[in-house]
Order: sequence, then C-alpha cells, then structure tokens
Amino acid sequence: MVRTYDGRAADRRTWLWLALLGVASLALVPAAIAALHGRVWWAGVPALVLSMGFAGGVGWIAGRGLPRLRGRIVSLHTGGLVVDGPGGEARYTWDELESVTVSGVRNTAAERTRWSFTIVVEDGTVLRLGDDVPDVRELGEAVAAEVTARLVPRHVAAVKAGETVRLGPFTVDLDGVEKEGERLPWDAVRDVDIDNGLVTAHARAPRADLVAVAAQMPDALAFVVLCHQVRDLTETS
Repeated sequence: MVRTYDGRAADRRTWLWLALLGVASLALVPAAIAALHGRVWWAGVPALVLSMGFAGGVGWIAGRGLPRLRGRIVSLHTGGLVVDGPGGEARYTWDELESVTVSGVRNTAAERTRWSFTIVVEDGTVLRLGDDVPDVRELGEAVAAEVTARLVPRHVAAVKAGETVRLGPFTVDLDGVEKEGERLPWDAVRDVDIDNGLVTAHARAPRADLVAVAAQMPDALAFVVLCHQVRDLTETS
C-alpha cells in the first residue's frame, strides 16, 4: 500500500492567494490616492484601508514562510519512504532511518498546532517535514511508528543483555530509568507517556517525575514503548 502526501497543491493555493491579495492591494492604491487627493473621503479612506488590509494579508502569509516553487511529495510504502522535491528524488528504507523528533508548536490557544518532524538517516541526511507537506502530522506519526517498531526490539534486547540504552536525556536499564543523575527504579515508576509536548516518567510519591521536552528529544515514542516493555519484563521476572 502506498500513501502519498503531495505538497504541490497547497503551494499552488498559497501562491494564488499571494497573487490575488497583492494585485488587489496594488490596484487599490492609485484609486485611494486619487480619491483622497480629490477630497472624496467616503471613497478614498475605505480604499486605503482595504489596500492596507490586503497588504497585511500578503505579509501574514509571507511571514509564515513562502512556499517552495516546487513542492515536495512524500510517499510511504511497505519498505520505506520516497521524498521527491527540488533536490530530486530520494528513497530510504525503514531500516535506514535512525531517529525521529516530533515538534508541535502553537503560539496561542486559538491557533492550530503546527507540526514538524525531523528524521535522521544513517548516512547523516536530515529530513525535515513541515507545513509544506499536507497532513504532516499523520505522515510524521506513521514514520515514527515504523522507526519505533524497529528500534524498540533492538533496545529491549540490549537491556536484557545488561546494557544501558540512552534515548535523548534518559537512560534505561533493567533497574530503572534515569535522567541527569535523577533515577527512578521500576517499582517507583507509575507510568511513562507523552502529553502536552512533554515526555514524562511519572513517579510514585514521594519521588519527583522525570520530564523532558518532546520537541528536543529524538525517538520520544520509542522511549515510552521501551519503558513499558522493560518495566513489564521486570515485573514478570
């Protein structure tokens, strides 16, 4: 099964709005100047206000980031993903992807969350997927799930072998989870989750939670799944 996320359509719509607003703003300026010069206030003032409003719309769209002249297309398939953009087409298998970092930014409560995903490939390539790709949250979550499904079994095997696994600021081993010198043994861990932009190992009272910002932590989802699996291992052993 192939899922395609085509950024070209969104880019075309953005450029169309920029063109329409820009033309409308420029067209109203001479009319506003002529009306104001002739003291026809009832026509000149509204024309000037509209022109400024249209220009403000252009500025707002440009401030959010101008679309690329050629949008990217990202396709997911059983074996990996394909990114087709200005630099050409690049293909990656799931096993080549080393980490995924998720970021969701919302400046105000009324504003929608703007999602972005940073993917690191084993050859050092860094892929950044953002608003230029439609349904980027769905796309990023699908990629994160595939990467997690491959990372976690390797990490679980390492922990079983007595090794310590590091994911972001956390370390995980058979005895517990640690962050910056603060350690929670597994019997003191109530839950591990991602919520409201934070990765949290919830501690049983009176211990303190271990917390990290999800946007600054690669493979946060893999960390959560790993903690649950290792904790289950220790409870059944």
